[in-house]
Amino acid sequence: MRTGGRRPASFQERFERSPGGRILISLFVVVTLLTVLTANLPASHLQSLLMKADHPFLNAFDLSQNWGVFAPDPRQQTVDVFAQVTFADGSQETWHIPARNAVVGEYIDYRWRKWEEWMASSSYAFLYKPGAIYAARQLATPDRRPVRVALFDQSHPITPPGQPSPVTVPAPPHQFYTTRITEAMLHGAAG
Repeated sequence: MRTGGRRPASFQERFERSPGGRILISLFVVVTLLTVLTANLPASHLQSLLMKADHPFLNAFDLSQNWGVFAPDPRQQTVDVFAQVTFADGSQETWHIPARNAVVGEYIDYRWRKWEEWMASSSYAFLYKPGAIYAARQLATPDRRPVRVALFDQSHPITPPGQPSPVTVPAPPHQFYTTRITEAMLHGAAG
């Protein structure tokens, strides 16, 4: 019930005014600043120790940063990840990470590119099986049931800005993971 034309305070307003709410908000800001600072320390033993604790927080709030594209050590190659899906009838189909148009798609596809970068790294091997299951689900139809998925990566050299692009042949695809696909995996169970 309103009195005097004032609306009742929302939960957010009450939380921000309360001493406990102010403490929690302040702690969140301090922890966020410390984890971002830790992530940007020069590579050292101390940084790796601190990152063990900070990594889950950075990932949960999507605050991880990688400055490897900048000098002095820019990335020398790009990697494409794709899945070769084998069906029960013996046929095969290749699943590629979605790519949309070059204007708007780049903003939407950025997360796919980040996922692709992680899939190509052995540091994120825990993503291999869910990635394979995802590819199988994308290509499964009532008439074609996936039974095996192999994940591949293929690198391509990046030419530095201002230099002519050499005619190069991409490295042959490298299979880095394979798994059998069960009916349960296709319908939501981890398998």
